[in-house]
Amino acid sequence: MPKVLITGGTGSIGTYLSHFLEENGYEVAVLSRSRSTSSKFKTYLWNYKENFIEPEALETSDYIVHMAGAGIADKRWTNKRKKEIIESRVATSELLYRALSKCKKKPEAFISASGIGYYGQQTTDKIFEETDGAGKDFVGETCRLWEASVNKINDLGIKTINLRIGVVMMKNGGALDKMAQPIRLGVGAALGTGKQMIPWIHIADLNRIILHAINNSSLEGPYNACAPESVTNLELTNTLAKVLRKKLLLPNTPSWVLKMILGERSVLLTEGSRVSSDKILSTGFEFKYTNLENALRDILD
Repeated sequence: MPKVLITGGTGSIGTYLSHFLEENGYEVAVLSRSRSTSSKFKTYLWNYKENFIEPEALETSDYIVHMAGAGIADKRWTNKRKKEIIESRVATSELLYRALSKCKKKPEAFISASGIGYYGQQTTDKIFEETDGAGKDFVGETCRLWEASVNKINDLGIKTINLRIGVVMMKNGGALDKMAQPIRLGVGAALGTGKQMIPWIHIADLNRIILHAINNSSLEGPYNACAPESVTNLELTNTLAKVLRKKLLLPNTPSWVLKMILGERSVLLTEGSRVSSDKILSTGFEFKYTNLENALRDILD
């Protein structure tokens, strides 16, 4: 039974992925900063600040899925928090690179999370493809550094894949809970102009893309992991209200109000462009959820 090691395996996405891979015939283990007494999956310890990782974790793994990283939207972007966001991605990748360089047995593939923020938080008419350069803002630079640190692993003869993931739609955890709550309470509204695009993906399709990357030796490099259908913030808000059977009574929340509350990270809500999923589709992958309303009904009903 092939073994997959997941960093960030105790997070919301990592938990879904762990169970999905197990259901599809893989042995799953996770890298964590602490032992878990409740998890059914074997836990190996690591700590990038102490340059430590249990050697057995890598030596016994056929595939590595790297999902670790401090939540980019969780806290205000102070200089300290920005440093933590970048280090939690880059330093962990570099620790894995150093550890893998010493392993006699190398994994067949290294699949890393990245984000559609790679192209920068901006609202334009452009449809971004994987050949486009990184944005010059904080989010774009974070993703650029993240992917560059992962790409070093390719120098070890290990196939590397960077998945530029859109907003993940899932039942527990993630952005959907935060978007749905004000609508449930009757105070939901579109954000900013409402015209900013929201590239999204159902958690089931994200899991399937990762499995697709594991099973297909031809996949390598960056891929946009988001549904073919992009929607605006206004369309998403209206669709979510429809699925929840709630009415939207309030006008759009002005961008300046969001910036006053959230600071610089408000751009995560007020800016966004369309990205293309053509590259992942060209590999033979088929999305199960291509329509936002169907995806939301599957998750929330």
